[in-house]
Amino acid sequence: MRKIFEWLGGFALVVFSFYFTDKVSMMVANKSELMQEIKTVSSTYELEAEDAVINVKENSIIPGRFGRVVNSEESYLSMHDFGSFNENFLVYDYIKPKNSLEDNKDKFITAGNPNNRQVSFIIVDNEEITNYFDEIKLDYDKVSTKYQETSSHVEMINGAYDKTEFNELNSKLKNSPKLCLKDLSNLSLCEKNSYYLLNPSKALTSSNLIEVKNSIRPGSIILISSGVTKENIKYILNEIEYKDLDIVHISKLINEKGSR
Repeated sequence: MRKIFEWLGGFALVVFSFYFTDKVSMMVANKSELMQEIKTVSSTYELEAEDAVINVKENSIIPGRFGRVVNSEESYLSMHDFGSFNENFLVYDYIKPKNSLEDNKDKFITAGNPNNRQVSFIIVDNEEITNYFDEIKLDYDKVSTKYQETSSHVEMINGAYDKTEFNELNSKLKNSPKLCLKDLSNLSLCEKNSYYLLNPSKALTSSNLIEVKNSIRPGSIILISSGVTKENIKYILNEIEYKDLDIVHISKLINEKGSR
C-alpha cells in the first residue's frame, strides 16, 4: 500500500511540475515582443461570423461563413521557432454562425456564399462535357449511381435511388463529402445519412445559354445536363474567367470555414 501512495505521489509531482513549467513558460511568453506583436495585430485578422441565408418558404439555404479569432498562445508557439512574426503562422479559433448549414441539412443548397467568389459545376449524364473537363483538368462534380475510380478533379454525388445501390455507393464514399441532388438522389436516404442536399438555381441546357451566362454570379452552382455541348461550355468558361471567379468542387463552395 505504501508503494502505491509513493507512486501516486510521484505521479502527482510530475504532473504538477509539467503544469507549473507550462504556466511559467507562458508567463514569460506573454511578456515577449513576439506575443505583444501578435496581440497588437490580432484584431486585423479577426472576422465576424456570417449567418446562412434561409428561405423558409422554399426550404432552401445559402451557406454562411464561420468567424475567426486569433489564438495568441498557439500562434506564439507556431512562430517561436521561426523567430519573428509571420501572418502565415497565425492559428485561429473558429466561431460558428448562429444560422449554420451544419444545423440545416434538411434544406436545399441553391448556391455557395457569394462573398467567396467561387462557382461550381455539376454534370448529369453528359459524356462530352465529362471528357472535356477531364482533358483540361477542371474541378467538377458528377452525379453517379455506381462507384468508380476518379481523378482528384472529380467529386462524386450520390445519385442512386435504389436503396441497395445507394448504400453501396455510400460505403464507398465514406471518406468523401456527402452530397445528394434533388430529383435524382433518394432524398429520404440522403437525409437519413446526413448528406448535403443540392438544388442548383442554374441549370444549363442547349437553349438557355445566354440566360445562364448573364446570370453567373459568385456562388453559382451550374447544372449541366445532356444536350449541352463543349462549345456551350467554352462560352460559359469565358464568362467565368471574365468575372474572375474560381471553379471549385461543391464541397469547397459550401464549406462555411472556406477561404476567408
